[in-house]
Amino acid sequence: MTNRESHFSASQHPFLYFQVLFLTAQFEAAVAFLFRVERLRSHAVHVALVLYELRLLLKSLGQSAQLLSQEPGDPPMIRRLNFIRLLMLYTRKFESTDPREALQYFYFLRNEKDSQGENMFMRCVSELVIESREFDMLLGKLEKDGSRKPGIIDKFAGDTRSIISKVALEAENKGLFEEAVRLYELAKNPDKVLELMNKLLSPVIAQVSVPQSNKERLKNTAVAIAERYRSQGTAAEKSFNSTFYLLLDLMTFFDEYHAGHVDRAYDVIERLKLLPLTQESVEERVAAFRSFSDEVRHNLSEVLLAAMNILFTQYKRVRGAPAGTPGRSQITIEDRGMQLRSQARALITFAGMIPYNMAGDTNARLVQMELLMN
Repeated sequence: MTNRESHFSASQHPFLYFQVLFLTAQFEAAVAFLFRVERLRSHAVHVALVLYELRLLLKSLGQSAQLLSQEPGDPPMIRRLNFIRLLMLYTRKFESTDPREALQYFYFLRNEKDSQGENMFMRCVSELVIESREFDMLLGKLEKDGSRKPGIIDKFAGDTRSIISKVALEAENKGLFEEAVRLYELAKNPDKVLELMNKLLSPVIAQVSVPQSNKERLKNTAVAIAERYRSQGTAAEKSFNSTFYLLLDLMTFFDEYHAGHVDRAYDVIERLKLLPLTQESVEERVAAFRSFSDEVRHNLSEVLLAAMNILFTQYKRVRGAPAGTPGRSQITIEDRGMQLRSQARALITFAGMIPYNMAGDTNARLVQMELLMN
């Protein structure tokens, strides 16, 4: 405690000492003193807000300064208040439980910038949304028709899209990709929506779909996005767009495959023209492979193994059919067996030619299944 505080018995009579400082125009010191008393902290903040709005508050030049500080060149009695720190310290106790209330205070920072020149209102809103996870309440919600239901932020800002984009970027930087997808869609940024969805889908498309699983949740999200974009005519940058829909088709392929629907799975992979099913198409598919994104390439081993297993399953079924049973394309059993073996060899050739290091023993397993068909 300073000598002046002792003289006025400030700890016993905080309002008296506050009045002394305030009435001698030491507004910053008055606010800082009152803020130190826990039960009077809210009064200190509200006095500071009034002074700030009346432009009577001498503020610190940097956000990192102490609550009360002095700059070189200031007269001896002059002190500056770190207004930004004052508000952030005050709201810290309730921002996660009452983000609506915190937003009211952050609005006073709309004309303040941090040391990097970033708008403090946008920065605080971004941190508030990420911490509270109240995305819909604060920033608004996407309706089924693609329109945006306003959030609380609409009461404070006209350019809500830039704020939502800022929060989306913050979520993305923190690795909260699913939240970032929702926010980028809210901000009408299809490029980022599909870019992140591709990253999310790639690791799970070959997994078995189980209710309540990560894959099932992501699949439902992706399908909803695809339906919205198709109905509204929304399109992202071509590479993101093509990768997204290819990953969705591959997810369908694996769902059919894991369900034991080998013929339907075969039809999907044949329609996608991702793999060569004739020797003549090998080079064409190898050339096309170079244009695929990493999200697609990452799944190539699993796609090849599943496709080879489908051919092997069909081969066993054909070889086990009674004499005179027509094949899948009304050709003889022998001809169908030769066709399936030829397709298997095309997959082996393709796997050896593509400029990509596949996982583990993929090639060995492919060759092993192909040998079982001879």
